[in-house]
Amino acid sequence: MTKKLTKLDVPKNPAEKQAWVIYQLRIRGWSLRTLGREHGVTGQAMSSALRVSSARLEPIIARELGLTVRELFPERFAANGRRIGYPHNPQPKPEQNESQRQSGEAA
Repeated sequence: MTKKLTKLDVPKNPAEKQAWVIYQLRIRGWSLRTLGREHGVTGQAMSSALRVSSARLEPIIARELGLTVRELFPERFAANGRRIGYPHNPQPKPEQNESQRQSGEAA
């Protein structure tokens, strides 16, 4: 039987946290691959959720560890409890040539 985890047990360093999560899953009989397969995603997607915010996959990992998402990934939440968004780099618009700009046509 594994002990009940608390948010105090979760490492703050991202690399340590990733290794810790993998270890905690392993002692519970899971790997990121098998957990991902169980939920219809790849092990790589599950691993990525440890490094990059994933509102869909974080709860799956946290639930298996008996933690809330906020306990497991506190750095991904603001003080008011709302998830911190990560800015996405929008694709640059294609350059318009001079005649298109003057006529108002899109590229």
